[in-house]
Amino acid sequence: MDNNASGIEEKRLDPASELRVRPLCQKMLLEFTSLTAGVRQAVLASSDGFPLAMVNLESAEGRRLTAMSSTLSSLSRRIVQELGMVEAEATTIETPSGIVFCRQIPNNLTPLVLLAVTDGTVNAGLLNWAGKKAAASFTESLNALVSSA
Repeated sequence: MDNNASGIEEKRLDPASELRVRPLCQKMLLEFTSLTAGVRQAVLASSDGFPLAMVNLESAEGRRLTAMSSTLSSLSRRIVQELGMVEAEATTIETPSGIVFCRQIPNNLTPLVLLAVTDGTVNAGLLNWAGKKAAASFTESLNALVSSA
């Protein structure tokens, strides 16, 4: 276990677990992007910045975006911690051309981060709702995978 930038202890995936988790992550991410209109790109990554699944991203671009999502996630958690709030679940950045959405995926294996980039047609409230629903589904699927191991 390691401490991340916000001081939160995290478990890292061992190679065997990563081999089991990657296909499930890719399947879940494809489902999220196909059911969420306006999502242009998405990545599901470990909270320390390693991509596990990507949609509409080249490898180098995905790694860069994953590193940024890890930084955004850590910064959001740190701000919330400084304010004495419980925990950051999601961060949203709205621009005229779209939304950058980052959501924590807690589970019994390793903390994950969902990052989605949308076009300008997406409603932030609907994206947050879809992200929250997807996060719950991801958590349930990952926890079931851990239970069956």
